[in-house]
Amino acid sequence: MAKKSKKTNVKKTTDKKSKILYWLAAIVIGLPLILLAFIYLTTKEQAGTPTVGNRFKNSLDPEITEKQITQIKDDLKFDGMDDVEINLQSATLHITIDLDDKANNNRVSSVLNQAYDKVSAVLPVDKYFTNRKDVKMYDLDIHVYNFIPEGDDTTGWVYKEKIKNAASKNAVVDTLSKPRNNEVSQSLLDGQKEAATANDKK
Repeated sequence: MAKKSKKTNVKKTTDKKSKILYWLAAIVIGLPLILLAFIYLTTKEQAGTPTVGNRFKNSLDPEITEKQITQIKDDLKFDGMDDVEINLQSATLHITIDLDDKANNNRVSSVLNQAYDKVSAVLPVDKYFTNRKDVKMYDLDIHVYNFIPEGDDTTGWVYKEKIKNAASKNAVVDTLSKPRNNEVSQSLLDGQKEAATANDKK
C-alpha cells in the first residue's frame, strides 16, 4: 500500500507541474497576442483622423488681422499703379504691385520704398516683422514691377523686391530683372537657345 501511495503522489505532482507549465505557456503566448490586438483596434479607430498641429504655436504675437490687411491695401495707392495684391500665407505678408509699363527704375524703387514705409506705419517692423527672444514673427515680402516680359525681349523691364525676414535686422532689396552676374546669365541663355534649336531639328 505504501508503494501505491507514493506513485499517486508522484503522479499528482507531475500533473500539477504540467498545469503550471501550461498556464505559463498560455500567458507567454497570450500577452503578445492581446497587445497586438489592442494596437490593431486602436490604430483602426484612429485611421482617417488627421493629425492636427500648429507650427506657429507660441509665435506670431501679436497677430496680423484682416482689418490691418484691408487698411494696408487701401493705403497702397500710387500714381500709375495698375494693380496691387496682398495676402498673408505661411507667416509671410506678400505684397505685389503692378505699375504702368512705362515706369522706370527710379519709379519702381520709389514705390517699393514707399510701400515698405506704408506697411510699417500700420504694422511696425520691430513689432510684427522682427523675432523676439521666444517669439517668432512674420516675414515681409514686397514685389514691385512695371511689366512681365514676353519672350527674350526684356528691354525696359524693371522688377524689384524688398524682403524683411523676421530673423534679419534689416530689409534687403534685390533687382530681379537684372542678373547679378551677366556672364553666367548670358551663358545660361545661350545654353537654353542651343537646346531649343537642337530640339527643333529633331
